[in-house]
Amino acid sequence: MACSAYRIKLAETEAEFEQIFELNQRTFAAELRQYPLAGDRLVDKFHTKNRYWIALVEDTVVGMIALHDQPPFSVAAKLADPRILDTLGRLAEVRLLAIHPEHRNRLLLAELLFAVYQQAKEYDSVAISGHVDEQAMYRRLGFREIGPAVRSGEAEYVPMVLRMADVGPQADRWVKRLERKV
Repeated sequence: MACSAYRIKLAETEAEFEQIFELNQRTFAAELRQYPLAGDRLVDKFHTKNRYWIALVEDTVVGMIALHDQPPFSVAAKLADPRILDTLGRLAEVRLLAIHPEHRNRLLLAELLFAVYQQAKEYDSVAISGHVDEQAMYRRLGFREIGPAVRSGEAEYVPMVLRMADVGPQADRWVKRLERKV
């Protein structure tokens, strides 16, 4: 089996978190224009409750994804009736999928998603605010829309949910596909 160029792990050092904040700024303010350009770092409003899986090349963070399981969930603000979240059982929310442009590839995306999937298996459902340009990808992963697209700055996001009970056999295929590539 070939080795991935990336090391995937939970963020834990101050230097890793600083690089996450810089990647947030680059992705969500400069690229997607969800937030105004202000400074060189963007700290997520849910930072204190997020768990961040990062992709490293040596000591450089080149990708990350976050997960948290404590209300309030940001996806609630994108729903006409946020009470729909109460029907989803034990809920976690995926946030902040970001990859440096020069490292955007299916392998790294799959590795980050798989890391979060390993943790998300303990929940009934996973919510996400999927960028409209990536909606088809999220559907292929099993996410379904639970509301219409909502603007955030210049970006548009669709509130979506994945019921973990629906993932089963599909996850086995993901694992086998990922093992062949890593």
